[in-house]
Amino acid sequence: MPKVHFVWDIHYRCNFRCPYCWFDKNWEQMETHNRNLSLTDMIAVWKRIYDRHGECHIAITGGEPSIYPYFIDLIEELSKMHTIKVTSQLSGDYYTFARRINPERVNLDMNFHPLEAKIEPFIRKVLALKNKGFRGGVCYLAYPPQMDKIDFYRQEFEKHGIGFALAAFWGEWQGKNYPAAYTAEEKKMMAPYLGDVDRMNYHLEGRKTKGKLCRSGQLYASIKADGTVTRCGPLSHKPIGNLFDDNFKLFDTPMPCEAEICPCDEYVWIVDEDRAK
Repeated sequence: MPKVHFVWDIHYRCNFRCPYCWFDKNWEQMETHNRNLSLTDMIAVWKRIYDRHGECHIAITGGEPSIYPYFIDLIEELSKMHTIKVTSQLSGDYYTFARRINPERVNLDMNFHPLEAKIEPFIRKVLALKNKGFRGGVCYLAYPPQMDKIDFYRQEFEKHGIGFALAAFWGEWQGKNYPAAYTAEEKKMMAPYLGDVDRMNYHLEGRKTKGKLCRSGQLYASIKADGTVTRCGPLSHKPIGNLFDDNFKLFDTPMPCEAEICPCDEYVWIVDEDRAK
């Protein structure tokens, strides 16, 4: 049986205030959904998942994960049972993280936000992590007001041997809806940094997914900070259970997609003639 994957919004709290964030201007309300268990209780929850599904892969995001209480202790213990990916803007103590965490069990998706962070200290942390063996590159959002800096930042990271990728902006800017509003020239420029053809089709072009058979909910699920589990991000309004419930379980089989589009990378769980999980 393939490894089960979870994406976990560990909490809704962040020390950045990026205008393009899903939660911009809504942080106080979002924080009311946080459910902070003790370290012992949280490890027990994930031990129960391990007993049911074996070793899983947990992609931890938020909010900013590194400002979560007992963050480093949690990653250290979780990574003994499951493999981990942490999505972070690196504002936390990643020097201690680099010393204590096993890079064979944990990798990183490091997001650079130039409206909130300076590049020099960010690069120092990335290099400290790489020197300890951590895998992962830097992701930069193709937000319209900061697109003119893409080449500059790409060169800054690449001259330090740091991988550089782009993510498309999903949202409204100056009355235009993105990613549909990207020009043909902008899409051509972004393409080499977005990944494979599927990511172009689903992430940038917004290919329709509704009705396609998908393993989200069976081999993949999205977890909110209060433990609510949904098949994926676009179906965040349709819970299928709660992580903290003793009887929580995933679907036994793939189910048809109920969302119109897939703005993240969850399209990889679609079952079709070109992709089998």
